Amino acid sequence: MRDAATPPHRGSLYRDVAASLRAGARLASLRPVTPSSFTPSAEVFALLAGLNLVLLFVLGVASIGFDGEFNAYEVPRALLFVPATLLFALLAARAGGRASLLQVAVALVSAGLLMSLLLGAAGVLFLHLPRRLAGGNWWPWLFYGGVLWWTLVVMLTVARLVHAGPGRDLLLAVAGCLLLVVPMLWYPQNYLWMPAYDRAAAAERAPPFDERRFYTQQDLLRRSLAAVEEGRPGVADLYLLAAGLYAREDVFMKEVLQIADLFRKRFDAGGRSVVLLNNPKTLDTHPVASLTSVAAALKRIGERMNREEDVLVMYLSSHGSESHRLAVDFWPLQLAAIDPSALKKALDDSGIQWRVIVVSACYSGGFIAPLQDEHTMLITASAATRQSFGCGSASDATYLAQALFNEELRKSWSFETAFGHARKSIAERERAQGYEPSEPQFFAGAAIRGKLAEIEKRLAAQQGVNISN
Repeated sequence: MRDAATPPHRGSLYRDVAASLRAGARLASLRPVTPSSFTPSAEVFALLAGLNLVLLFVLGVASIGFDGEFNAYEVPRALLFVPATLLFALLAARAGGRASLLQVAVALVSAGLLMSLLLGAAGVLFLHLPRRLAGGNWWPWLFYGGVLWWTLVVMLTVARLVHAGPGRDLLLAVAGCLLLVVPMLWYPQNYLWMPAYDRAAAAERAPPFDERRFYTQQDLLRRSLAAVEEGRPGVADLYLLAAGLYAREDVFMKEVLQIADLFRKRFDAGGRSVVLLNNPKTLDTHPVASLTSVAAALKRIGERMNREEDVLVMYLSSHGSESHRLAVDFWPLQLAAIDPSALKKALDDSGIQWRVIVVSACYSGGFIAPLQDEHTMLITASAATRQSFGCGSASDATYLAQALFNEELRKSWSFETAFGHARKSIAERERAQGYEPSEPQFFAGAAIRGKLAEIEKRLAAQQGVNISN
C-alpha cells in the first residue's frame, strides 16, 4: 500500500479513485467491505469531494435546464460534508479501530457520492415525468428514504471499518448520525445551478403598496360595502362574500372572480356580492382580504339582507395548515390568519342566520365542527387531516372550485347535489394524478336544506326550468 504522504502519479490517482468508488458502491449497497478497500489518500478524498460538487451542478442543470445561473451561495452548504466527514473519521480513528482517518473519510465520501448520483437522478426523472406517471407524493419518500439509507451506510461503516468494540461502536454510530445524518434534515443540500434571476418577475413581486394604493384601499372597501343592495321583501335572496386570501398565487384570485361572475349571472346575486382579493393585480379594483375586511363585509351584509329570509354564501380560498388556520397573505402587510373560532365570531356578530360556507384549503375539514348548526351548510375542500389540490399561479381554479362551481353549479342550483357530483369528480382526478385523496367534507343542518330548496325552485323558475320534488 502506498504511504499517504507520497504524492500519487495521475494515473495511479485515477485508479485509486476508481477503486474507492467501486468499494463505495459495495458500502452503499450495504455489502461487506474492509479498510483496505479504500485508499487512505488526501488526494483521493479531495477529488471525490470535488466530484460531489460537479454532481450537484450537473443535477441542477438537468432539473432546470441550461437557462439558469450558478448558485454561488450554495457552495458553503455543499461543502459542509467535508469538515463533518473528517471530524467523524478522526473520532473513528481515535477509537482504536482498524481503519485510519483517511480510510473512513474516503469510504464515506465515495459511498455518499454514489448515493447522491442515484437519488439525484431519481429526483430529476420524477421531476420530468408526467404527473400521471410520477404520482403526487414522491418527494417525501425519496428524501426520507435517502436519509434512512444514509443512516444505514454510516452504521455499516462503523461496524465494518472501525470495529472498535460494542461500546465504542455504539457511541461512534450515534456520533455519525449527529454529524452526518442530522444535517441532512436540518440543512439539506440544494443544487449549484438555479433558475436565472428574472428582473421582470421580481418587479411584480415588489411591494405593491405605494402611497396612493395605501390610501385608496380604505375607499375601495367603503364603496364595495356601500354598493350592497337591500334584500327584497318576500324573496329569499342569496348574498355572496368571496375572498381570495393568498396573494402569491393567482389561482385564488382567478377562481374568486369566476365564482362572483357565476353568482351574478346564474344565482341572481347581482348587487348582493362582495369580493375581497389579495393580489397585486387587483389592488386598484378590489378591497384587500383580511379577517378585518371579512368581518366588515359580514356585518354590512347582515345589515342589508332580510335575516329571516336571505342566505349568505361565503367562499374562502387559501392555503391551510394542520392547525386549521387559513393563510392570509399579502406582503408586506402583516395579516392575521383566520381560524374557525375567529370566523365563527365574525359570523355570529353579523347576525346572519342562514349560511352556506365553502372553505377551499388544505385541512379545511377542521372548520366543520366549530361552525355547524341547523341553519348552516358547510363544504370543505378536504378532511381535517388531508391536503387539497389545485393551487399555483398556473392553475385557473383549485380542484374544489373547478368541480363545484365551474362544473356542477353551472348545471344545478342545488349545492348538495352539486357537491355530491363534485366529490366524485375530485376523487377521480386525484386518483389519476396519484394524489392521496383529499376527502372533501359536507354538512347540512335540517333547516338550511329547506331554505335552499325554496331558493333553488325560485332560481330554476326564473330560467324556465321546472323542478319537481
